Amino acid sequence: MKKKFVFEVISEIASKNPENIAVNFCGNTLIYSQLEQQSDVLAHYLLSKYPMHRKGKIAIYIEPGLILPVALLAILKAGFSYVPISHFYPIERMAKILDDSSAFLLLSTRSIINKTGLDTWFHSVLALEDIDFSAPTNTGCLPTVFSNDLAYILYTSGSTGIPKGVAIEHRNLSYYLDWFNQDLWSQTQALLPLTSSLSFAAAVAQIYAPLLRGDTLHILPADSLYEPEVLFNWYQQYSNGAIYCVPTIWDELLNYIINTDNSITFPKVVFLSGEPVSYDLKESTFQQLPGVRIFNLYGPTETTANGTFTELEKEKPVTLGKALRGSEIIIANDDLQSVPAGQSGEICIIGEGVARGYINLESLTKQCFFNYTTENVFSRGYRTGDLGKVNSQGEIIYLGRIDRQMKINGVRIEPAEIERVLRQFPDINKALVCLLSEKTDQPYLVAYLVSQEKHISISEIRLFLQKRLPGVMVPSHYIFIETLPKLPNGKLDINRLPLPCPVRPELGYPCVKAVSNLQQDLIDIWQEALGFRELGVHDNFFDLGGNSLQAIQVRQIIRRRLLHDVNYSLFFDNATPYLLSYIIPDYLNDRITDFSGDEIDEGGCLLSYEQNYFLMLDQISPDPTSYYINFYLIINGELNNSAIEWSLKRILECNSVLRSHFDLDEFSRIEENYSVEMIQILQQVYTSSLDLIDEMDIKHLLDFVDFPKVDLEQTLPISFKLLSLEKQKNILLVSVHHVVFDHDSINLFFNQFINYMRAYIAGDFHYKLGNGIQYQQYCQWQKKIKPIRYQQEQKFWVKTMEDYLLAGADASEFRTTEEIKGENHWFSISVELTLALTQFAKKQKTTLFICMLTAFNKLLKCTLRYKNSAIGIPVSNRMLYEDISLLGCFVNMVTYYDVINSHDSFKTMLLRCQQRMNTILDNQMFPYNELINEVRAKGWNEKLRFPVCFNYLSSMPERICLDSCEYQVGYIMNKQARFELTLSVNEGKSFSLCFNYANNVFNIDEIKELSEKYHSLLSEMIFNE
Repeated sequence: MKKKFVFEVISEIASKNPENIAVNFCGNTLIYSQLEQQSDVLAHYLLSKYPMHRKGKIAIYIEPGLILPVALLAILKAGFSYVPISHFYPIERMAKILDDSSAFLLLSTRSIINKTGLDTWFHSVLALEDIDFSAPTNTGCLPTVFSNDLAYILYTSGSTGIPKGVAIEHRNLSYYLDWFNQDLWSQTQALLPLTSSLSFAAAVAQIYAPLLRGDTLHILPADSLYEPEVLFNWYQQYSNGAIYCVPTIWDELLNYIINTDNSITFPKVVFLSGEPVSYDLKESTFQQLPGVRIFNLYGPTETTANGTFTELEKEKPVTLGKALRGSEIIIANDDLQSVPAGQSGEICIIGEGVARGYINLESLTKQCFFNYTTENVFSRGYRTGDLGKVNSQGEIIYLGRIDRQMKINGVRIEPAEIERVLRQFPDINKALVCLLSEKTDQPYLVAYLVSQEKHISISEIRLFLQKRLPGVMVPSHYIFIETLPKLPNGKLDINRLPLPCPVRPELGYPCVKAVSNLQQDLIDIWQEALGFRELGVHDNFFDLGGNSLQAIQVRQIIRRRLLHDVNYSLFFDNATPYLLSYIIPDYLNDRITDFSGDEIDEGGCLLSYEQNYFLMLDQISPDPTSYYINFYLIINGELNNSAIEWSLKRILECNSVLRSHFDLDEFSRIEENYSVEMIQILQQVYTSSLDLIDEMDIKHLLDFVDFPKVDLEQTLPISFKLLSLEKQKNILLVSVHHVVFDHDSINLFFNQFINYMRAYIAGDFHYKLGNGIQYQQYCQWQKKIKPIRYQQEQKFWVKTMEDYLLAGADASEFRTTEEIKGENHWFSISVELTLALTQFAKKQKTTLFICMLTAFNKLLKCTLRYKNSAIGIPVSNRMLYEDISLLGCFVNMVTYYDVINSHDSFKTMLLRCQQRMNTILDNQMFPYNELINEVRAKGWNEKLRFPVCFNYLSSMPERICLDSCEYQVGYIMNKQARFELTLSVNEGKSFSLCFNYANNVFNIDEIKELSEKYHSLLSEMIFNE
């Protein structure tokens, strides 16, 4: 007897119970007679409109709503097959799917077509609003459908990045839904709503199963699984609800339930599928939700949806259960022969649910699908690529992916076991263990950890594991990430995990391992701050290229993790983990204080001291554009406007300081005053001027382009402009006020941009960076530490200013002026000289910052004009805060003054500069504007102002290649002169230097002469010592 197809059964139900509610979406409903009538109208319309495409494929791009099941049933009734397209697909992926599937039509809605412009790039688009669903039903016959006809094609999100179209026939669909209703739903009779995208196999049961029973299909809004408030509001209305999702999403929802104060109605049945279910997640669910039932549904899209199932029980192992009724599971070797019971092999699913294969991929279909005959019964089989074995109860035990098999020195590693133990460590929320290998190294384990706690000791984690696992199972490296990247279906995206940092460079001496926990703690801190792995106890901070910012970071981590405050002089004199391990136990600085604090001012109007300073400068400056930070992203390759816009909006969304509104009368601000939707990327296309921009030095780009002005009281403090030079070359210009940004933020901005671009390309539109900490909390932290730290630093600076005066500092001849017109003169240091400087700094056990500052001070003392002038130096307080990844303004000003005698050698000057800067950096947080008030009150301000500035800037990130595009970021120096003379040093393989000078003080010939003298001083310092 011929089995009835899905649409035939639903039609029969509609004729028997026409008034029953078939579909409910947000309170709007369709009864069965309406569902039947409207699907018939659309089916006949499609057949009459497209008679040349019988049994063809129709792409469908529809948001959740009442029309969704109407469209699906119409396509099936008309003998067509459907190809789902989802809103999280980038345009490029949509185009690939439409082309690969040979869809002759794209069925959508007018709102989606207008929003996405589908009709501008696909040849045949039909809006459902153009169909008259009230028209009388055509009484003509619909075509005959056969069991092996195609029902739909689902494109897998697979981690390879190449979409594969899985062809599901009507017989596959009917078999699976019959099992779902008869064998699974009958056990719970729970109400399962549609929460999944149509592009995922989970949607099959959620859409069709209730309709085949004559029940109501409940459809929730798009992405409701990622909006717990919306989701649990539905369960509040329907207490006998069920949920169907991947374990990763259920883990997040469970955490939401646990951390929400309000009473929440949770689903009574949980169907988990798509990923391995961890024992911890199962037990946590039973513990937090008494009475809940959990089912583990296993099977890939290639088997319609599932191949095995089981109900999980408390305190019992997690298994995949047994095969679906009418299907079979074999554990096979490489030759597809069953292995003996209890041995591991590849899980193969055989039965009516196995798909036809992959469309247009004949070779891959032959590789993954096979024919299976037993007792004269022919069946279709699928090789899952998963390892498993059968236990004594006949249930399947999942052992991981074949392509993720882990063996080190011949020992099999179970990553799930390591991950389980890692999650038991306090404050570790999520863990993922991967086996990595490099060309010259043995394979090694890397643990990716998600934690809200910023100060976890890796040594403590390692010790914790060593007590619970064999040594070979303890990861070599630990990488903390803000969130685990996901594919659109909620599964983990392994390809977007960051790679470990480089191995230890050749230092000329052997790598010696730690012999104590303290030494290992310090090595871990070295590795975290300096960006290397496999370091030893004698590896010197300077030999590894450590700079001043990294020194601050190392000291701060030591302060937080080891509860010791090591000042700069002590640190630089003992710059190896070995030496510090003997200093720290006996050295306690009485200034050690826990400065961490999570309080946040709910009013959101607190300014940081840095912001106060730059707002003051903005107000008194005749040209506030002096306080803009401008940078660019060069994009070589096919421009993806939607991806760029989405990524920029996510950056603004997760960094609320960039959406601040300022009240300049009250000197206050409100974070998140502007919506991310207010962002505008002004695009400018160049044709005739193309050659000019191509040949132009990028540093002069602002001279060529009109940039919108920022009004802190009226507009966002950040703006964007996209210059399209040609199809394969574009430049994104970013202009942002210093009051919410600094130079180091460029690097952080670029990293966030690249991460969001990767997420967009992967379809992970729920990807979000950050742990909830915002710049406002840094402002609150400053207020908290002020009574303790600032009082001590105030005394230091008053005494230092007095010492400057006694040493002869006198800038009284310099007068403040409104003339700020300036120019930039760029010059560079060769790669050879840069390398020589680097080696010289290592030899002197100091930093390049100290070397360059010493040479600059020597240069100034050679000129009569600045012989007695102090130097202003911008310093960053970012490293002093617990979250160094925050975007924002962390720049404070300090002053430096040192008298140079004619007989001083460079070595003497370097040592004195190092000692003075050590004490300055130990006291760098005292707000410069408050220091100005102190100096003014004592009548010292005329002599202690600084007309010159030294600015040492961190290097820009390396260019990134992503999805056939290349991205490069760079800084654009302002021309406006804030001081008479500023030397900016830009790190890189070849140092790039810039003299910014006031036009009314210097001419270009004088600046060129200064540049040559500075270059000579650097050479003299290196080669004459």
